[in-house]
Amino acid sequence: MKFGLLKCLTCLLVLFTGCASGDDLEGDARSVREFVITVDRDLVVPSSTLNFQVLNSADRAASGAQVRFAGVLEGGEAIDESFYVGVDRIGEKGDLVVQVRVFEGLFAAVSPQGTRRFTGTVAIELDDALGTFGQAYLEDTRLLFVSELEPVVTDIDVPASAHVFDDINVSGSGMLMPDEGTTWAVLDSGEIIHEDGSVRQITNARIPVDWTGGRDSGELKISPEIFGVRVGRFRGNLRFENQLRTGELFLGTSGVPADVTIQRSRIDDLDPPAGSRGQRIQINGEGFLPDNKDRGYGMYLRFEGTFVPTNLEISPKTYEGTSAVIRAPYRVVDGKQIDQPVWADVTPNGQLSGLGATPGRFTGRITPVLYDVTGEEDGDEWTGIFDVQPTRQMVFVRFLPGFSRALQNYGLANVETEVRARVIFVLSRDYAGVNVGFVDKAPTDFIEFTTIEIGGPDPSGLLNFGYDNSFNDGGKDLGNLYLSDYLGGVNVHSQEAGYLPYGGVFIESFVAFSAALFPLNFGTSPSFDRIMKPVMPALDGAPVSGEEWPEGPRQTAIEAAINLIGTLAGHTASHEVGHSFGLAYFPESVEGYAERFHNDPPGINWLMDAGSDRPFEERAEIDGMGPSAFNSANKAYLERILPSP
Repeated sequence: MKFGLLKCLTCLLVLFTGCASGDDLEGDARSVREFVITVDRDLVVPSSTLNFQVLNSADRAASGAQVRFAGVLEGGEAIDESFYVGVDRIGEKGDLVVQVRVFEGLFAAVSPQGTRRFTGTVAIELDDALGTFGQAYLEDTRLLFVSELEPVVTDIDVPASAHVFDDINVSGSGMLMPDEGTTWAVLDSGEIIHEDGSVRQITNARIPVDWTGGRDSGELKISPEIFGVRVGRFRGNLRFENQLRTGELFLGTSGVPADVTIQRSRIDDLDPPAGSRGQRIQINGEGFLPDNKDRGYGMYLRFEGTFVPTNLEISPKTYEGTSAVIRAPYRVVDGKQIDQPVWADVTPNGQLSGLGATPGRFTGRITPVLYDVTGEEDGDEWTGIFDVQPTRQMVFVRFLPGFSRALQNYGLANVETEVRARVIFVLSRDYAGVNVGFVDKAPTDFIEFTTIEIGGPDPSGLLNFGYDNSFNDGGKDLGNLYLSDYLGGVNVHSQEAGYLPYGGVFIESFVAFSAALFPLNFGTSPSFDRIMKPVMPALDGAPVSGEEWPEGPRQTAIEAAINLIGTLAGHTASHEVGHSFGLAYFPESVEGYAERFHNDPPGINWLMDAGSDRPFEERAEIDGMGPSAFNSANKAYLERILPSP
């Protein structure tokens, strides 16, 4: 337990020496840091929120801020008002933002008569639980306070033809920012004449003008809620108004004519024109519509044609008429792009069905169909050939912050990149000849992929090296039917079934191989201590410094330590990923095959043997043992479910 004791002593040392927060403490005095701030607007309405961004403050946390406005108002009247306000943050890790809601006192203090300008200094003091830690000044600040703001539209860029959900650009002045309220385009009167001659009247319909970054422009969406999804020509008149969050309504430009033909949606092409199960296919075209069940509109894709499997023993399938395949888009990126996986669903009897269930060729049509509460509208179809390729399993190797912290304990923090590379190398080598890819960033070309976390400590406290906590239909995933396993975090389904809930690879546990630190442990090896002693602090080693790698005098020793930790992590990851694919595989003739997870009997250098049958030297690939590999039955199973193209 010396390793755990070392960590505890380190934590106590940090507590005794203080926190590295960036503050300098001199007795009871606390230094106050100077920040630079910016403000997000110069025109203020009664419902505005002034947002002061505190630059370079992402490393701080604030409980509140004192904001002082000191200066003069238009006409010469002095003003000095202070407010204690809340502090937000840009995203999860961005700069602090001090927010002043002007209707909570500031606007009344200015008391504009129509318009009134403030000129002066804004001073901000930032507080946390210990008191004031920062201050900032925005001098020569000029804010124009207006009690009324009317939207003025000077131009509306209405195209001769457009698609449902397209945006129309609006230019002018007086547009409201999102926190202030909404600028509306109101259809006073209008009508849509459909292709069949039917007419739909539209009166007093309100469409929000979306903020695009300035008060002089906005975007007006051709909303299916108002215009419907059917092809036709709209003609009508628009007026514009501003509605503040505080309730005030200000009328703006009116009588703006609009004349646009709403065209049929269409699919132009598929990119790429071939793919395997779970791969992302980009469907390009026009007029795509995101699903909105609450508002009663959306779209689906209709697949019609013939699918001929590559395996000639499997009969072709024809999808026509009532047997056409209806599929909702996986993700409508915008009106011009849909992301769609090559799908395959798992049936109740454990089989795959769908376009990606087996390799082959689809020849036919894909039609986009829009719908709303009044009915459906077919778009222009894509016609062509799409090849379904053998399944390629992608695996995202996700290195957690705990991995980096554990490398500090091993003295390898300055060579983390090399350790990570060794992990990926071992995984890729172990699965060579099988259609599997390992990446250290989440893939963008696949929607379905497995994730394995490489972290530090075992959350269960058992010093496990790794664990597959994925859980599909309650048992082993025979055939690798599920491509999106997550080996990491906590899985309540695994826990409820009586298995360990925590998954992934836990490299901090590798210290259990140390005969010096854990002399009573089973499976320790003096070779672990021999290799790690030069760099591991708990073994009186000196951690690797940035200056001595890769060409320092300890190059050989450092390289051995990198290879050891990287190989142990890669070996463990290969084993756990194998479980998620359905290994160890036993023929159906073996009793209880579906509940057997390790080779029985075990063998020398067999990767899917139980942990007690894989000694340290085999895992570490030293002293003439290793590397571990899949035995012939395991390899044949993998080549069957994930054949190389």
